[in-house]
Amino acid sequence: MIGIVLVNKPSGITSSKVVVKLRYMAKIKRVGHLGTLDPLASGVLPVCIGKATRLFDLFLKKRKTYIAHIEFGKLTDSLDIDGNVIETNNIIPTEEQIMDVLPTFIGEQEQVPPIYSSKVVAGVRAYKLAREGKEVELKPSLITIYDIKLLEKINEKTYSFEISCSSGTYIRSIARDLGYKLGTLGTISKLIRTKTGNFNLSDCVDLDELNEENIKDNIIPLKNILKDNDRIELTQQQVTDLFCGKTVSVDLPNGTYVLYQNNEVVGLGAVNDKNLKLSTSLKED
Repeated sequence: MIGIVLVNKPSGITSSKVVVKLRYMAKIKRVGHLGTLDPLASGVLPVCIGKATRLFDLFLKKRKTYIAHIEFGKLTDSLDIDGNVIETNNIIPTEEQIMDVLPTFIGEQEQVPPIYSSKVVAGVRAYKLAREGKEVELKPSLITIYDIKLLEKINEKTYSFEISCSSGTYIRSIARDLGYKLGTLGTISKLIRTKTGNFNLSDCVDLDELNEENIKDNIIPLKNILKDNDRIELTQQQVTDLFCGKTVSVDLPNGTYVLYQNNEVVGLGAVNDKNLKLSTSLKED
């Protein structure tokens, strides 16, 4: 059993909890998600089944898109409404003021993660230190915001935005920084991931619709997931050689390729100077 289940994660549950549920349904230990969503957040959560968990690095740097509701005039310790309020004011920006500053957020930049995050400080997750009341100092990370659009005003204090960004970007930090840029405070009140890489929310299945009987029917095969990647169709002899640790001569440019045998994915391979070497086995056990 190898593939990916595209789950529409509900708000109020951790990504790890989703993995636990699917592990139970699929009756397989090797299950993992591609990119954590905060408990508050909902939306696209790709969950890998079996050896598909080995594809994490392949999807690590994919662009992600979110719909974020930002409440102005409030700041919490977690930078979302699940946290403890640490500061408030009555400064609510206008649409015109927001539109004026949004272009300054586009591009590559350094971003300080929230203290309630999975970043590691001295070998400990930052959120664990924060929960213990310890001081947390996090170094900025290099991220890219490709686009940020103001969508609408939700209520007196809250606006919705569509944000397209690189992996590793914290939308909660964008809310905080946007608030500061506007001379006020900003906190996430709702967050939906609508896209990660080529995976869209419209392709996802709700978590409460999955069960032990239909889980297999909702696993997308690797050949569908990787259909847009460069591929190499292998002969039986080439498969034998590669899986014995040998290299195979190919007339192809350097790069990473999806390896097929009889139109089924068997692994990932790297070509260097016309030599193909197996980098990741994806064959069924």
